[in-house]
Amino acid sequence: MKFGSLFAGVGGFDLGLEAAGWECGFQVEWDPHCQQVLAHHWPDVPRWGDVQQVNGADLPPVDVITFGSPCQDLSVAGKRAGLEGNRSGLFFEATRIIKEMRDATDGVFPRVAVWENVPGSLSSKKGADFGVVLDALADVGAVAIEWAVLDARWFGVPQRRRRVFVVAVFNPVIAERCPDPLLPLGEIAHRDCDADQTVAFYRTHGRQDQPQVGVAPPLKVVSPVCIASSSTVPRILTPSEHERLMGWPDDHTRWTDDGREQADSHRYRQCGNGVASPVAAWIGSQLLPLLEANDEQ
Repeated sequence: MKFGSLFAGVGGFDLGLEAAGWECGFQVEWDPHCQQVLAHHWPDVPRWGDVQQVNGADLPPVDVITFGSPCQDLSVAGKRAGLEGNRSGLFFEATRIIKEMRDATDGVFPRVAVWENVPGSLSSKKGADFGVVLDALADVGAVAIEWAVLDARWFGVPQRRRRVFVVAVFNPVIAERCPDPLLPLGEIAHRDCDADQTVAFYRTHGRQDQPQVGVAPPLKVVSPVCIASSSTVPRILTPSEHERLMGWPDDHTRWTDDGREQADSHRYRQCGNGVASPVAAWIGSQLLPLLEANDEQ
């Protein structure tokens, strides 16, 4: 089973799906620093740049398209321009690409799409924006749509990172076979992340910024996380420790395709913008048997 990755970043979604048994068919990412990291780890995967310049008919057909479109205009921390904002409005570029691929393959591919975003997308414009998201997916052929808010700390990494994941199924046979619910949250193994009394907080805000005990706050594109405890001198977490909080391998963001070492500022930003791979792996493990069973019929 193959997937295509829009707004790929440095491949957090891709790492997770590959761990669940999927193969990456293509990646689309505009940021040159992220492109270099992707090329380092996926040298044989075809890659495109600006999502606005991509035609879905030109992409290799894939079973699943994943996309975590920019969230700044939907986040409660921003000005909340919603889907009308320049950045979060790129969501519609993804649905356009999905439609173009479906038209080019007579409605066969993609069979499923997965969208990831901040929980603020549920409340943006009092819920109206999320209704637009669901309508847009239905307009390009989705016959079953489900969403859930998943927190990375319940998937094996000590980071409080809540994200909305929307799964849209385009194939009607697969839709009929989907369990209810498609994302069975009750089957998630609870992980106790409160292993010790280590306190985590943002460097720029200090402890007054609701410090977390035993679990890190959500990683941001700025403000690296600090830790302190009765036995630990307060210090900033390293980029590699940020990668671990995302469930990525150590030094995943360290090297570029041309052998250069990235600045820490780029690495922190890439972690803050990324998808926690263990969550993506769990979603991939739910979807894979559904698609495989459909192919066996």
